[in-house]
Amino acid sequence: MPTIKDVARAAQVSVATVSRVLNQDKNVSTQTREKVLAVVQEIGYVPNVLGRNLRKNTTDRVLVLIPSLSNQFLSGVIRGMESEARKLHLQVMISATHNDPELERSYLELLHNHSVDGMILVGSTLPSEELATLSQQYPLVMCSEWEEGIRISAVGIDNERAGYDAVKTLLQSGRERIAMISNQEMYSARQRTQGYRRALLEAGKPFCPEYLIERYEYTYRAGMLACGKLMALPEPPDAIFAVSDEIAAGVCKKLLQMGLYPGKEVAVFGFDNTTVSKIVTPSVSTVSQPKKKIGETALHLLAEKIENQKSPERTILLAHELVLRESAPGKEKQR
Repeated sequence: MPTIKDVARAAQVSVATVSRVLNQDKNVSTQTREKVLAVVQEIGYVPNVLGRNLRKNTTDRVLVLIPSLSNQFLSGVIRGMESEARKLHLQVMISATHNDPELERSYLELLHNHSVDGMILVGSTLPSEELATLSQQYPLVMCSEWEEGIRISAVGIDNERAGYDAVKTLLQSGRERIAMISNQEMYSARQRTQGYRRALLEAGKPFCPEYLIERYEYTYRAGMLACGKLMALPEPPDAIFAVSDEIAAGVCKKLLQMGLYPGKEVAVFGFDNTTVSKIVTPSVSTVSQPKKKIGETALHLLAEKIENQKSPERTILLAHELVLRESAPGKEKQR
């Protein structure tokens, strides 16, 4: 296998010059750079990436921790991260924590032993204080899920405003009894619930505790179960706002089983604009997050921290959009 010395000999330059070319040193002339790279390609030399990274004290790798591999929303976010990583010559690795704090801590050890240059957390099961302390030592960014006031760079949307906008749309369509299926263990869901309550307050509608159901799982089955509970109330809702599209799809299924058509007798609104919201019948109105942009921004924030650990923390809120389909009023807007 060709070595760096073979490249230097064939290009008639020093080993140090070959090393500078491979490490993209700007002080190397264009002519020399082109000659060295031509020899590298001709003889099939493969640089020792491990050795080069040890000398640089970097790995050019970042780890993204996600709660689950089955989350449809995250696939778009990860595509954005990978797109931005390619521009910055970084490699993205993905691992799922399954909401296990000890497993999450084991992955965070990769920061301590410098196996990765930085980490993006899509939510976390660990205390905010622990994460804030860690972020002072290592490049760390929160994506989509974080606790208010935490001293870590973060990117997502204004979930309170998104919840408010969705419920306001339902109210403006004439719906009177709006229920919500939420999850108080998730920061984003708590914010969406605040938006739900603010929209009701502004419209002069009373908040009815029995109309707020808090379930842990963002699943189709959870949506069906919650819908059944809501529709069994003495005065059932005429609209249901869910914190995920999968829950909303379950709501629609349960309504159909009960002989009620979503969008007519009961309006249904989801969240995230994932594939399931488009392929179910009827299609689900939803809040669309800029998934790819969220991922790109998270990676960019992490690159800032890798470049300068002391750079100030930033929280970036990107714009959301309402997508109205058959399950809630308004002209259908295909996406």
